[in-house]
Amino acid sequence: MTSANSSGLGAAAQNDSSGLASITVSSRIPEFWCDKPRLWFVQTDAILGPQKLSDEAKYNLVVAKLGKEVIQQVSDILLKPPETKKFEALKSRLLQVYEESEIRQFQKLLSEMELGDQKPSQLLRKMKDLARDKIPDETLSIMWQGHLPASVRAVLAVTDVKNLENLAAIADKIMETSRPQDLEIAYTTFGAHALGLHRDGEN
Repeated sequence: MTSANSSGLGAAAQNDSSGLASITVSSRIPEFWCDKPRLWFVQTDAILGPQKLSDEAKYNLVVAKLGKEVIQQVSDILLKPPETKKFEALKSRLLQVYEESEIRQFQKLLSEMELGDQKPSQLLRKMKDLARDKIPDETLSIMWQGHLPASVRAVLAVTDVKNLENLAAIADKIMETSRPQDLEIAYTTFGAHALGLHRDGEN
């Protein structure tokens, strides 16, 4: 085999390997999350980081994960991309379009949160995500506990634990180990006990 042929085969093998790597990386990246764009980029950056890809390659991988409605929001960039930093330009636009404003996040925090079928700790994580360290833990704790059953709030009120994550773990345990009727009984008992202490203090 001549050196020219050997060189050609080597280049072809390298291209095949590069193409396979791109397919593997692409398969690990989920479709773009319109409701959680920043988290999507956190995950995508974690996947792309170790690959040492070019700006062009990262840009193309992201474009491939955008649906029709999202494509329309970045069509000007796609039709006439900047000469440099294409990936950053696309990322910046997607965050600008799909990330909720601080005002909207605060509105959701005040009026759209509810416990539902979630664990108390899951609700807390959602609220902390919306608060983004802009609300003190003491205030966030009051807002979070306001969404919990009265009986759970009663138990948390008499604990010395102040750390929010630890309080959430306690609330989870109460919810897991108590039936709804037991929670009501616990609250009634606690309320009667508290009333008795109050009356004793008046005498």
